[in-house]
Amino acid sequence: MGPGVLSPCLLLLWVWALPAGSVLPPELSKTEVTRMFKDFMIQFNRTYRSPAEQRRRFGIFTRSLLAAQRLQETELGTGQYGVTRFSDWTDEEFRGMFRSPPPPTMRQAPRFPRKKLPLSCDWRKAGAVTAVKDQVGDKCRSCWAFAAVANIESLWNIHFHQPRNLSVQEVLDCSLCGVGCKGGYVWDAFTTVLHKGGLTSEDAYPYTGTQETCDSLNVLAAYIQGFQTLPGDEEEKKMQYWVIQNSRGEDWGEEGYYRLHRGSNACGITTFPVTATVHRVGAPEHKVPCPP
Repeated sequence: MGPGVLSPCLLLLWVWALPAGSVLPPELSKTEVTRMFKDFMIQFNRTYRSPAEQRRRFGIFTRSLLAAQRLQETELGTGQYGVTRFSDWTDEEFRGMFRSPPPPTMRQAPRFPRKKLPLSCDWRKAGAVTAVKDQVGDKCRSCWAFAAVANIESLWNIHFHQPRNLSVQEVLDCSLCGVGCKGGYVWDAFTTVLHKGGLTSEDAYPYTGTQETCDSLNVLAAYIQGFQTLPGDEEEKKMQYWVIQNSRGEDWGEEGYYRLHRGSNACGITTFPVTATVHRVGAPEHKVPCPP
């Protein structure tokens, strides 16, 4: 810890004023909120460069805590709100972290044939979904690469019963579009994988959270034949929500997952639904029914 960096151990020595207009609920005193902020700093390894910055982050944390409590009070039983690793971020900082460059004009690829859909489907129950990963840190906008790699991993599990833990870092370093940690789209990752002929394993090419020089000397662990868009509607789907894996670790959301309303294009989920295509010539595919 360098000079001037403040640790959570110093927090309780200060007496701070709460943000203007903040009214704490009866069960939370200022001392309790301060203790929660100290615990937050320890859990997420937060340090601040000055007393003024730490006081500012404490104010943001308090407002986030109050907003979470208001949301929880109106919750209908489908979500849980509280302290997360982003509780000391402003809305602008959070949006900026996940903002990507504008999408290109995409040509609609051939769609899968329409068929009757099951009432529910959870590939986790078949062991087809790999463990939740953590993109770590706040400076690398790598969620697009994590999403694409997770898609390929799951397809290999579904079609071949071959678990894969593939390299996200390789996608960042070798991206053809040069987006890397600046953000991108899933199809950018798929294009990169096609150009390289596949992806190596996470063990051989571990994640660092920064864009580095592309290393092409590793043994490929999986590949794809292409990618295509999926039907952009939510018709004939009786489930009330999608279950989506994030890349913020298992302590985020519901053990790393969250639920998104289905049937209203929530958060634009049906705007550009893209998947890799995976098959192996001459090898039998395992037809695995999706568990309800």
